Amino acid sequence: MRMPLMISKALAAPETNLFLFAFLLNFVYEVWQSPFYEFYSSPSLGEKVADLTHCSFGDGMIILFSSWVVSILRRSRYWLLKPGRRLTVLFTGIGLLITLVLETFRVNVSRSYGVPVFAVPILGMSALAVVQWITLPPLILYLARRHMLGYSGNDL
Repeated sequence: MRMPLMISKALAAPETNLFLFAFLLNFVYEVWQSPFYEFYSSPSLGEKVADLTHCSFGDGMIILFSSWVVSILRRSRYWLLKPGRRLTVLFTGIGLLITLVLETFRVNVSRSYGVPVFAVPILGMSALAVVQWITLPPLILYLARRHMLGYSGNDL
């Protein structure tokens, strides 16, 4: 049975690919790093899963925003098919900068959660978030690109 054209086009969009891979990879990362955050002491598994899902959705939105900025600069939504080093660093840097601002605000101003270990001096946010935003965006970009191009075994 063939997929309806509208769904097929949506699944082929760069934004869909970036968001799906961002959500999935960030969810796994969030699970792994969650014992280092205070919210991990939430009384129920459901609350923990809801918090991790919320964070992963937010990470996906940051990836989309970073992609849109690069898309505006490149004047193409399909820049990720041939990103090059400069665009990959820009894409990653935008996400990292947004994360630094948001995490610092959430830890120091709104006090949404605390970071008992691995805190970055001055900012107070977790170094795990910095590692996350240096390593995952290039991987997300690679996986989205590979998925959009299809796997041929060549030119990846």
